[in-house]
Amino acid sequence: MIISRRSLLGAFVAAPAIARAQSLDLSRPVRWIVPFTPGGGSDIATRVITGFVSELPNAPRFVIDNRPGAGGNIGMAALAQSPPDGHTVGILSVATHGINPSLYPRLPFDPIADFTPICMLNLQPVVIAVKNDSPIRDLADLLSRRNAEMTFASAGNGLSGHAAGELFKMRSGLRLVHVPYRGSSAAWTDLLGGRVDMIVDNIATAMPHVQAGTARILGLTSREPMPGIDAPVIGSLLPGYVVDSWNCLGGPANLPAPIVARFAELVTEALKNPAMRNRYAELRMIPPLDTTPAFAGQYIRDQIAMWAPVVRDSGMRVD
Repeated sequence: MIISRRSLLGAFVAAPAIARAQSLDLSRPVRWIVPFTPGGGSDIATRVITGFVSELPNAPRFVIDNRPGAGGNIGMAALAQSPPDGHTVGILSVATHGINPSLYPRLPFDPIADFTPICMLNLQPVVIAVKNDSPIRDLADLLSRRNAEMTFASAGNGLSGHAAGELFKMRSGLRLVHVPYRGSSAAWTDLLGGRVDMIVDNIATAMPHVQAGTARILGLTSREPMPGIDAPVIGSLLPGYVVDSWNCLGGPANLPAPIVARFAELVTEALKNPAMRNRYAELRMIPPLDTTPAFAGQYIRDQIAMWAPVVRDSGMRVD
């Protein structure tokens, strides 16, 4: 086969263009979509991670774009519709890619086909908490109140607090009424103001109130107790009860493999920083065991399958 000089020259010219198209343009910022309000667990995790990643050599600048609403579905729709050029990424979470596929009759996106999983970012327990002067003394006391109707706040429909609360209601037999808010901040305001009996929310958002002495944690949804937290795991009194809240970095579908690998590499490197791990420890966030794209993709598929029967059997609904 004879290759013309013009064709050969064209191939050499095209190759760098293709390479550039599959690498990050560091002159442009990366928009990082958080599908929840500022101050929530995913927002806190984002600000920690982007702060440390942006300090690494040849790392992009990030612009955080909070797009709350519909249990995270609005932000995820925006991410799914973004061009797959590496300049828009976002938080995939237990809400958007675990619970919502079963909770909402229709989603404005396909949780698998419309996204590219990049890497897991963190796990964090959910907590049941009360204001510090609540008459509910501890978890055992709460479980004994079977005849009383009580309210529990969450940061919104379909979020980890909502799911954890409904599962707790189903397993405990308590008469609990879900009160959803538009974000953690509003939910905590009403808890501390005495307008709801308890809150079920991510531990990262609970810790500032606990440390300030205005709230108490009654129980953790994790498998094991956490150092420095004077509260039992809920599973010690309700065997088998476990809820993981998690965050995963993702992009729109068809994100080029070199860009996916670069983001995963940056997060992995940042997680080696002792200062970042210390910050995770302060917030009681748990680093992921694996930061590969393949692990993230399988984890999401497993979470969708796991939450489907829980949503059905607990009677979860969008309030």
